[in-house]
This record gives sequence, structure tokens and C-alpha cells, in this order.
Amino acid sequence: MWKKILPALLLLLVLAACGTDGDTDGGTEGQTAQEPATLQVGLLGTSIKPVGVLTAQALGYFEEEGVAVEFQKVSSMNDAYLAVSTGDLDVYLFSSTAAATFISQGTTTLRVFGGTAGEGSEIMAAKDRDLTISSAEDLVGLTIACQMPETGQMVLKDYLLRQGYTIGEPGSGADVSFLYVNDSNTAIEGCRKGEYDLCITNASLGYYADRYGVDVVAAVRDFVETYPCCRQTCNLTTYETNFDALVRFETAALRGYAYSQEHPEETLDILESYSGEDRDFLRGQIYGTADYTPVMRLSLDPDKDACVHFYEAMANIGGIQNGEGIDWDQYVVTDVYQTALEGLAQREPDRAVWQELTDYFQAHNS
Repeated sequence: MWKKILPALLLLLVLAACGTDGDTDGGTEGQTAQEPATLQVGLLGTSIKPVGVLTAQALGYFEEEGVAVEFQKVSSMNDAYLAVSTGDLDVYLFSSTAAATFISQGTTTLRVFGGTAGEGSEIMAAKDRDLTISSAEDLVGLTIACQMPETGQMVLKDYLLRQGYTIGEPGSGADVSFLYVNDSNTAIEGCRKGEYDLCITNASLGYYADRYGVDVVAAVRDFVETYPCCRQTCNLTTYETNFDALVRFETAALRGYAYSQEHPEETLDILESYSGEDRDFLRGQIYGTADYTPVMRLSLDPDKDACVHFYEAMANIGGIQNGEGIDWDQYVVTDVYQTALEGLAQREPDRAVWQELTDYFQAHNS
């Protein structure tokens, strides 16, 4: 069922390590003296959303922190979450909706312990529509195409309901209509052709708006400031019996994230080799360009408050059944990330990034 991660990532360990030049990266002597723990971690495709994890692997940070990470390629999110729920996989780095769906169906062996990305949903319209979207009222009477698992469309639906508007399928008479499509290309093409008014996409496709003949007219975060996209989810047994390994994993990933913020060109080298994507597009996704500001926020923070609100939103719009009676609070844990972040702040008390991340953590994790 599983395949080992692409051998190219091993090559990155050698290539990227040659470019560190002794930069401060959070490492300390003696880390490799710890007895290594092993974690099975799932990846989907070649997405660069887990930039901290990918950078940490390329630079050897997991080994330095004393955790052996065995990456496994998964065929689908459902397969990944099934594997995490049974313990065949320790950690998965993508999706928020799948975790809530499994939990609502009675699975109690999942724990969300960190983040990967958030607020990535862009709202597009055909260039000739000249639409201005600045309030919920501007959406009334419009039809919006989206993909079912995409978190932004669920957040927007919940927002509209809480503002007193109705939502439904085209032709239902609802204030705002939503139509599910299979993929982003279908959504954008149909929007350009006038088959619907707007579409919601993810993965920074607004970078190619001119090429597609559309404009990014808004973002879901204009309505709801903080909401989750991909999460780090682990098996409950891993959390309870291998907590230290998760902390080491998160420590290395945080070091990778910090490196990515301080060394963009070297990070782009790593991600370009890993993903095969255009370098300028990668730059747009992570750092932005003169012509494109990314909506997606890459972060390892658990964002517990936003996650719990999102699961409640899924229940409110009927995205999951039996969600109202679930204590979502117990399924989002913050102590793995907090322990890792506190350890790095103690190692490097003068490094600004750790204080910035600590401030955010304190504000978004009740």
C-alpha cells in the first residue's frame, strides 16, 4: 500500500547540507546522542505545503534531533487517515476535513497536534465580470463553484449562515448558491466561461490568474480571518506512548520552518528539487512576488481555537453528521508543539522567530 518517499529527497540531504555555511539553525551538540525514535509519516503527492518538514528532512534536522522519520507516500487522504486511525501510520500532514469526518463517524484514535497550512482559499471571477466582493451582501444571488473537501468553502458557508443568509444548490432559491466540481481546473474554466459567477480554489492558483483569464476578487479570510487548511494529525497511541518522538519531530520541523523564513533561495532549491514545480510559482506560494501576494499561511501552529471552530462549522452546515455532540476540544492537542517551541526558545533565547511564534501560539490556543 505504501511507497517510500522519492529517492530525490535523500539527495537533497547532501546538496542542501553543503549550503548551510554554519548558519545558526537551532541545533545543539549532543542531539544525535539521543536514542533515535522512529515515526512513519505520510505525504501526499509533491505538495510543498509542509515546507518546514521538507526543509528539515533535506537539512538533516530530524537525525540531529534524534528521530528517524520514514516518509510514506499515500494514495488518498482517506487511506492516510484510515492508516493513522489504526496505527499503521504515525503522522499525516494534510487535510482538516478528513479528521473531522472520521471523528464524527466514531473514530476516537486521531489527535490533531500541529499545523501545515491555513487560510489558502482564493475567490475568483472571470476578468470581464468586474465583480467587487467586500461583504456577504455582495455574494447574494451568485453561484459559487468549489470542491467538497476544501475548507474555505465550508468556512464561508458557515459565515453566511451565521450572518442570516441562506445557502443551497443552484435553483434552490437560496441567497447564495454553491456547486461542487471535481477539481480546480474545472472550477476556473467554468467560471471563465460564465457557467457560474465565482469559484473558490486553493494551492495559490491565483498566481496564474492572468493565464487562466480570471481575477482574484477576494479571499475567504476576508470574511473569517483564521481557519485551518492542512493539519498534522497523529495516532492516539503515538501521542500517548511516543510523545517525545513527536516533540523531536516538531522541533526539527520548526527549525526547518525558521530556516525557510531566513534562507528563501536555499529553501526554493530544496522545494524545486522535491516538487518539480516552477521556481517562480514556488516563490509566489511561500514568499510572494511583486505581482502576487499569497493567501495561504504556512504554519506549524496547532491553531486550536480555529480548528475547533472549523469542526463546529462543518457540523453547522451539515458537512458532517452527529458533530454537535462531540467534544472537539479533546481532539486538538497543543502540548507537542508548545514543548518543542519552548525547547527551541530556551536554546536560542535571542532568536526573534521563536518569540514571534510564541506570541501567536498564546493568542490562538486557548
